[in-house]
Amino acid sequence: MRILFLVLLLILNVYAEAKDSGTTRSSSKAKKAKSEVVAKKSTTSKSAKSRKTASRKASKKSANLDSASPESTSQSDTTDVSSNFANPAISATSVADTADEPIVVRDTIVDTIYVVRPELTKSESKPQSYNIPLPHQSAYLKEGFSVGLGAGLFNASEDCDCLGVWQGQLEYHYRDYVTGGFDVRFFGGTLDRDVMLMYQRYRLNVKFHKSFTVADFYAGAVLGLETTDLSEFRKELKDGVRRNRSDEVDSSKIAELDSLSDASEISQNSVYDKNCEKMFSLDGFTLGVEVGMGVTLSRYFGLMGSASYEFNFSWAQLVSFSPGVAFNLQEIWPWGRNNLRSTWVSFEMIFQRYFNRDVNEWAVAGFLGLQFGI
Repeated sequence: MRILFLVLLLILNVYAEAKDSGTTRSSSKAKKAKSEVVAKKSTTSKSAKSRKTASRKASKKSANLDSASPESTSQSDTTDVSSNFANPAISATSVADTADEPIVVRDTIVDTIYVVRPELTKSESKPQSYNIPLPHQSAYLKEGFSVGLGAGLFNASEDCDCLGVWQGQLEYHYRDYVTGGFDVRFFGGTLDRDVMLMYQRYRLNVKFHKSFTVADFYAGAVLGLETTDLSEFRKELKDGVRRNRSDEVDSSKIAELDSLSDASEISQNSVYDKNCEKMFSLDGFTLGVEVGMGVTLSRYFGLMGSASYEFNFSWAQLVSFSPGVAFNLQEIWPWGRNNLRSTWVSFEMIFQRYFNRDVNEWAVAGFLGLQFGI
């Protein structure tokens, strides 16, 4: 019996200890719930203040939020999650609230990193460079100077001997559509059996351009000066011969020699006086107009051509056409490519004819020229 009594006491002690432990546990749970309620109240007050502050900030940052990239959105989401994990009080409060009433607390204060793509700024485009060959050893460059030199042969007519011809030009680009320049042309050589000619032409020009990437068209005005009159040359030559003969021959024989010389000159130079003299008997100023163009066919070759009309105050009218082809030396010349705007080697033909002088032939000239752009 004693043993049964002791076993009963042991069971009662175990039951009492179990009851006491349950009571302590319930009290700790109540205390914990109370602390969570207090945390909830403090958190809700803070969240209310944060909502007001966040609403003000959101109104200011709405434009930035609209322009934010998807990457920033995803990054902000991850930051929200990390911030929630970093604040266990907030998460615990939200859990406790769900037990009482369905209130969702959202933390709007988040350290968000916005990735804003910089606007693509247009790089300053370099001014397009032009390099188009033009007639008379010239070129369209849009800016700078153009210097040209040329030499060749000139055949005035079938009745005249060929002359050597040289020309040079200097042109400056005042604007991308206006150029002005100066050129000079010399004809020299033995024209016939009596006259060795040096014929000179000086011209000023102004051109208006319409340019494209590979082509240029222009129209301009020309003011020229002619300094040679072949009839005056012949007269001076004849007078000089007479004076030389008067020093050596008696005056009684001068008339006879003059008549013979005049007859021989008429018979020998009648053809020359008819054509050659009319080709080169210009003196004074010349006004004219010119139109032309140039085209770059490739990196190495280009074509050019021009047509002009000139009126000389000796009542002569001159029409000329100038086709040509050019080779871009700059493409195979490293120094020129690095230091010059252009370098063209050109071959140009000139076909010209005088009107109102009873000349029915076309004069022909050929030039081999070199052009530099500076």
